[in-house]
Amino acid sequence: MPLVSGIPCPFCQASFAPGAQRCPACGASLLVAPPADSDVAVCAIHPEWMSFHACTRCGAFACSQCLREGPRGELVCARCHERSPYAPLPWDQREELGWVKAFWKTCVEVMLRPGVTFGRMSPEGSVGSSLLFALLTAFVGYFVTSLFYFAVLLVVPYENLASRGMGEPGPSFFRGLVVFFFFGWVVVMPVLSMVITVVASALDHVVLRLAGAPSTFAATLRGHALSQGVYLLGLVPFCGMYVMPFWSAGVRVAAYQKLYRVGWGQAALGALLVPVLSCCLGVGGYAAMMMSLVKSP
Repeated sequence: MPLVSGIPCPFCQASFAPGAQRCPACGASLLVAPPADSDVAVCAIHPEWMSFHACTRCGAFACSQCLREGPRGELVCARCHERSPYAPLPWDQREELGWVKAFWKTCVEVMLRPGVTFGRMSPEGSVGSSLLFALLTAFVGYFVTSLFYFAVLLVVPYENLASRGMGEPGPSFFRGLVVFFFFGWVVVMPVLSMVITVVASALDHVVLRLAGAPSTFAATLRGHALSQGVYLLGLVPFCGMYVMPFWSAGVRVAAYQKLYRVGWGQAALGALLVPVLSCCLGVGGYAAMMMSLVKSP
């Protein structure tokens, strides 16, 4: 994302602020007519003047008079600057829409239109709001499949388990234990997922900063948490639980790219480096453990 640090004057290279019509250093007019028969970009509003920069939101070329500084320090055209800085995200309107509707609409927008959704939303949001969204998505994502798994344990004939040496306690005790572990699981799993979100966001934030992205931890956490909106797919038993982590990783690339206006390479590095390294370490550790077991007498 091009941050405003001054635009170079075409005559003396001194910096001038967006909206200026004369260079503060040399006094030359910044409303410059484009050379005849040239391919120089011209202002979308004033085609008689040469463009100094394209709007980072709509892409329209703007002359010095039409350039403005956006809320995040980016260069935008006067038209975009006059509009509302960002489109409201349904999750940020949960008091007006209701929690269920706001959560549902946010998840659907993140799943089906991630580029548009992250491109028009504000990157800033409270840490508590992001963590709450991550908590709810984890609960929705894992509840249905977990319910099916534990339900299978409840309907399995107890005699089959007793024949395998599990017949000491009675059937009621076993089924009560299954119910206990189910409710324990649906409480622990979302909390654990929320903790993982915080740690993963912190690691992504470090990678993004090293890659040159103008990120803040609150914005990275917001993008990471909202990318888990695809966990709504967890309402589909079995399939959703195994598809949604990969879908979420792809959405997270779009989130970082749009929120920080960086290249796709930087966004992919920030979103995928830590998960890929974690998978490599996990697979490598498992392979080393198996090799040691095979070699042991």
